[in-house]
Amino acid sequence: MINKIIFDKVSLNFGTFTIFDNLSVEFRAGQITGIIGANGVGKSTLLKLAGQFIQPDSGLVTAFDDDKVINRIAFRQKIAAITPSMSLYSQLTALENLKFFTKMRDKKLIDNEIDKLFNRVNLNIENKNKIVGNFSTGMKQRLKLAILLAVDSDVWILDEPGSNLDECGKHLVLNEMKNAAQNGKLVLLATNDNDEAEAANELISLPIN
Repeated sequence: MINKIIFDKVSLNFGTFTIFDNLSVEFRAGQITGIIGANGVGKSTLLKLAGQFIQPDSGLVTAFDDDKVINRIAFRQKIAAITPSMSLYSQLTALENLKFFTKMRDKKLIDNEIDKLFNRVNLNIENKNKIVGNFSTGMKQRLKLAILLAVDSDVWILDEPGSNLDECGKHLVLNEMKNAAQNGKLVLLATNDNDEAEAANELISLPIN
């Protein structure tokens, strides 16, 4: 199980603009680490670096599986994410989306498990056979959460996970994050939401460059 991700003197530039300069930080399993700061300071970029979706210009981002270094390909199989850039297939049903994304991780769900997932995220079971292109933004966010839960990865990368959700939905996300951390998962959260930030065990505030 992934137990930590370490940034060692990480630097990243976009053209002539420096996003991170010599950043060293450690993210640990069993807790929620919140990344806060003004829009544009690099919260989402930090999550992409942590998930090894992008590589730094210098320095190292290293993930450890039971204290042993794990390579990028194997590490990526242990990550699940909710991000604004995560696209669902609008011409498929909610059930087809769920099965597609879980199959990519070799997860096979039986009908009973699927129904429990839809109930768990308060996405009524009758919606599972409806086309996602007709869903509201809040319903799509709940479906993303259902996919995250179904994949059951060691690492959760969450970028504004409560966006487009009502208060009930935001409370649901908070509870799932807390449960995940209590069950030993490594939860990284980029947020500007006060309630999400308060749920974090540790906060990293990124300065304005």
